Amino acid sequence: MSRFVPILTTALALLLAAAPEAPAQTTPPPAAYSGPRFPGGPDSLRALVCRSTRTATPAPAGRMLVEFELQANGKPHRFSMVRPPEPLNPALVNATASALNYLEARMPAWQLPPTADNAASGTDAKICLVLDFTTPQGAQPYYYADQQPVFSGLAKLVQARNKQFYDRLMADPAKQDWFNSSTKGLTTFTQLQVKYPIEALKKGLQGRVHAYFEVAENGTIEQLAILGTAGRALDTEVLNAVKTISAATSPAMLAGQPARMYYVLPVTFKIQ
Repeated sequence: MSRFVPILTTALALLLAAAPEAPAQTTPPPAAYSGPRFPGGPDSLRALVCRSTRTATPAPAGRMLVEFELQANGKPHRFSMVRPPEPLNPALVNATASALNYLEARMPAWQLPPTADNAASGTDAKICLVLDFTTPQGAQPYYYADQQPVFSGLAKLVQARNKQFYDRLMADPAKQDWFNSSTKGLTTFTQLQVKYPIEALKKGLQGRVHAYFEVAENGTIEQLAILGTAGRALDTEVLNAVKTISAATSPAMLAGQPARMYYVLPVTFKIQ
């Protein structure tokens, strides 16, 4: 009988390997960003992405998702457009293709952290960038910030759902702090909330859904949407799971000020 296989076993091993081995602390450390960094920082990345969306005039309304990978030297390659939910907007798709060409031609090498997740897995690091064709640049959220939002208690919620795998992670307060402010923590939490819809099983739907949301300057979660589809039933299941994420207890911080940041959470469904 077909069943849903959560794509967690490999991810869990990477989570444990990538988590910092710092000693326990009484005061949680800042949620410092530890992923790949764009030359010039988050503002420069936002400006480049915004310029790419202006290559099509007039620019259509809406958001689209693009992906690329970072090689071991930080150079981006394998640019692609993520298929959006139906109905497709031809003008938006064409504008995204133009923006993607712009980014591929002008994207510089990124700075990779010394202990990048891709080094542990032997694969290139994947970046998901949102192209917003509507919102002015100054009002667009950031891909990352100096300090990431903190979702206190996220690690313990995951532990309650999957104690077998997370005892080692949750035993170290430093690892809990890292998990509560990492994209991996949010993705793992979301993956544990979803169930394979019967409708999707009957139709043989599988694949990866990309959920989008923003964390506002006060920590509230806004602008929830599905930007990458694997079928309507799976999209709905993921969106409902993302809605269970509580507001951040601390927002993103950039140059000492609260900043709006966005997340793209990939959730994978597989029938075996």
